Amino acid sequence: MSKTLQELASHVGGNAVGNLSMPIFGITNIETPKEGFITFVQENKYLKKLETTNIAALIVPKTVTQSPKALIQVDHPKLAWAKLLYLFFPAQVYQPGISSQASISKTATIGKNVTIEPFVTICDNADIGDETIIRSHAFIGENVKIGRQSFIHPNVVIYFGCIIGNHTIIHAGTVIGADGFGYVATPKGHEKVPQVGNVIIEDHVEIGASVTIDRATIGSTHISSGCKIDNLVQIAHNVFIGNHTVISAQTGISGSSKIGNFVTMGGKVGVGDHVEIGDFVMVGAGSGLPTGKKIPPKQIVFGEPARPYQEARRQIGAQLKSAEMYDELKRLKKKVASLEAQISKEGIPSKD
Repeated sequence: MSKTLQELASHVGGNAVGNLSMPIFGITNIETPKEGFITFVQENKYLKKLETTNIAALIVPKTVTQSPKALIQVDHPKLAWAKLLYLFFPAQVYQPGISSQASISKTATIGKNVTIEPFVTICDNADIGDETIIRSHAFIGENVKIGRQSFIHPNVVIYFGCIIGNHTIIHAGTVIGADGFGYVATPKGHEKVPQVGNVIIEDHVEIGASVTIDRATIGSTHISSGCKIDNLVQIAHNVFIGNHTVISAQTGISGSSKIGNFVTMGGKVGVGDHVEIGDFVMVGAGSGLPTGKKIPPKQIVFGEPARPYQEARRQIGAQLKSAEMYDELKRLKKKVASLEAQISKEGIPSKD
């Protein structure tokens, strides 16, 4: 497959600069430039480096007007690059159809042009929307509702009563709606609190592999529209996550916490129960938020416990400085000991 520079520019709504009929044979990244290929670049230091390679063309911000390479000028180079990835690597097409090896309850409702692969289980009163794809070994529990054009990958388990929106992707091995972690301590042990709520996942959500989202004790654990959740994330019962929030891998969010809209959470963040995080907050990787912590909107926080960026920088700087001061103190103690030994040897009386 090849496309001309002009064809690619038209596809992404950009402006082509250079040989418009130049053929482009593929798309690559900054780290592996290839002859006849195209990639995106946003920083000047990478631009200068790529200009010395044999790569054919670059997708650049509109502020870049001159280069020895052919250019496609756009507002958002990485977004344009993503669109070209779809062009050069089209998504796999699944033919609608229901496998005879799937187990589907007679009371389930199946929409139009649905794909259901072998060994899928769909339980009583489940409702599957039009053009949704459910791959092998997925389990769809009783009274589950899945919207239109959603994609359920292999070995996904969706427990009874959960609701999945339209255009939502759930990757392999994820479990939606397992019991929340609720117990009452007694002298005889821990008594289980029934978890009678559900999980609601809205439209255009993507959930990575091996994610666990627990059902609410009462009410709903709620994932709002546009959220993107990485692999290996744990979301506990009665958590609310706002629109377009991004959560990176190995993050754990404890029960009844509320995460705002457009929040970005780095990897391995630990969130205690009943935490509130405001809109547009950025939480640095490895941060810890203790129970009941409230983060105002538009903050950048990190550390254990998480605190505002500038404050955290000062504290980390002080810790590093204290290590240096400790080394200096040890050096001075040795010097004092040496001087005391010298004084003792020469018979000079100490002032002590």
